[in-house]
Amino acid sequence: MNMNFCLPTTIITGKNCLASNGELLSRLGSRCIIVTGKSAARRSGALDDLISVLKSEGIEYALFDEIEQNPSYKSCLSAALAAKQMGAEFVVGIGGGSPLDAAKAIAVLAKASDTSPEALYSSKWDAAPLPIVAVGTTAGTGSEVTPVSVITTPNGIKKSFRAPSLYPVLAFGDATYTMSLPPDFTRSTALDALAHCLESYFNRSSNDISRLFAKRGIAILIEMLEKTADCHLTPLSFEDREAIYCASLYGGLAISVTGTAFPHALGYFLSEQYGIPHGNACAVYLEEFIRHNLEVSQEETELLFAELGTDAESLSALIRKNLPDIKISLTEEKIASLLPRYEDNKSLKKCYGNVDKDFAADILRRLFS
Repeated sequence: MNMNFCLPTTIITGKNCLASNGELLSRLGSRCIIVTGKSAARRSGALDDLISVLKSEGIEYALFDEIEQNPSYKSCLSAALAAKQMGAEFVVGIGGGSPLDAAKAIAVLAKASDTSPEALYSSKWDAAPLPIVAVGTTAGTGSEVTPVSVITTPNGIKKSFRAPSLYPVLAFGDATYTMSLPPDFTRSTALDALAHCLESYFNRSSNDISRLFAKRGIAILIEMLEKTADCHLTPLSFEDREAIYCASLYGGLAISVTGTAFPHALGYFLSEQYGIPHGNACAVYLEEFIRHNLEVSQEETELLFAELGTDAESLSALIRKNLPDIKISLTEEKIASLLPRYEDNKSLKKCYGNVDKDFAADILRRLFS
């Protein structure tokens, strides 16, 4: 039996859940820094709702709205300095994976005496991070319920760090904030949630609880991906958006136990170097991931699909319907330059079968040569 699980995050969901629970924020302190990007938090209405709650609770705040896609160490350090200057007692991240992951890094850097990149990524800090509050505005990241942050290093490489103290203390999940997402972003984030669920289910670190979360997330997404594929023609209802948000949380809960597998590891360079949205960058490998697990764990994989009422080809077809063409070409020299990233890679080691840098090279050739 393996049911090991820890979730020190209080999850609050539903319409107006943020506005209805302002007293929970006041328990964290009287000053905070809000961390977000330039537009999504405003467009969704989440920023206005948060500011209204902070004012009603008498909480002072500073706004840092310069978090970019694939947030950089540099921007996180700038925000941490602002947090220190205003005496922030907690950090509120609003957005998708980028602002939420950045909020975790900022919470560390605002308290640690050593703010170097090496210290940040070591996960060994001389002070506990500030408490983190997560307000999600997309349905894919799952960062609201994970102890992981992925921040781009000064040399342009996406790199993660993990610690129990990075779990948000509060996570607000109101699908209303996802209603303003454009179709292409809706599809990309839904694919990210699917990647989390699949990569967690077929993972050497999985256990009974993580697999329950992953399976439930996949079941929801099988139905919802039929709708997201056509959401540029038929807008999603609130109920659809809420279902996808739930699947995203299930995926986050699953990877909080297991971490991710090779689709995420191989997807990072596509975002860093070619500007491909994170969900699409991971999803481009999902058919290969499904095919691989059919080869190395056929009975287990087919049993899962049977329980879900689908099969490998049907699920792959859904992925293709939601994934735009990724038109890049990699030379042998370029592939060779990427391979050091996959030497002794933790995400590759979590996969079933023999998944190493040579395996990664073969996939890159098949997809991008």
